[in-house]
Amino acid sequence: MRIISWIAGTLCLVAGLSACAPATSGGLQSAFSPMAAGPGFEPREPSRPELSGYVAEGPGFMVEMAFDEAPDGGVEIDTVIDTGAALLWQPRLAMAEPWLADGVQRYEGRIDRIGGIALTLEAGPCAIGDIRYGHFATLNMGGRLHEGCARETGPHPLWTREIGEFLPAVNACLADSGAPPGNSHRVSLAYHRGGSAVVRFDHQGGGRSDCHYNASGISWQTVSDQEPRQPGEGNPYFIPGRLPQDGEGCFLYESVRDAEGRIIGALAHDGCAVTPVG
Repeated sequence: MRIISWIAGTLCLVAGLSACAPATSGGLQSAFSPMAAGPGFEPREPSRPELSGYVAEGPGFMVEMAFDEAPDGGVEIDTVIDTGAALLWQPRLAMAEPWLADGVQRYEGRIDRIGGIALTLEAGPCAIGDIRYGHFATLNMGGRLHEGCARETGPHPLWTREIGEFLPAVNACLADSGAPPGNSHRVSLAYHRGGSAVVRFDHQGGGRSDCHYNASGISWQTVSDQEPRQPGEGNPYFIPGRLPQDGEGCFLYESVRDAEGRIIGALAHDGCAVTPVG
């Protein structure tokens, strides 16, 4: 029996799942190094916004993936690929085996007249012109490479969908002399409130704190143990500064890199919640 890590919040494959992050807006742009949009570039709107998935795009290519539940209870990925020279509706891309390896998401397919098709996604502050995304994307079409960015689509995107929005705040909070002690902090949520970026940390040994970062400086607030977790909190965690080995702490780890390609942390997805799908 094949086992796929469902990671309900990671992809929110079924639109009715509720453990997904709330929307945020605004942001800090200093983590982004935009690539040129190119003439005539327009971001694609998802054709099935009721389903979660990704749009990967860049100069000369576009891939849309919409995750749906297959009749057998598994996952099927409705796919559109457009490289200008070809508009392809088939085959569906599928999660590679393994789907998450070396910190990178991989999706694969094949068309006889083209050969193998592979799409890789790696989390980080990617941008095309003034459009910001949460992943770097590479499409290999029969040996021809296309590079661009990818964003989550659908009704329940993760709080990390624009991780670059919050990297300046995370780094400033960690460097602040008033930060709680400990060297094993992990970020469980980040969002914007008014003019501040609010970064929530889970601390080594227990406890949570909110770091409020704005033009006036940094302030900290302890989160009561009685306060329930917000929707999407800890789904996933962001671990600054390192990419742990898969399985450490029963998580699967997706690398986060900066615009220069350096690993700057990891997204930790719950790897213990697995569901047999075929």
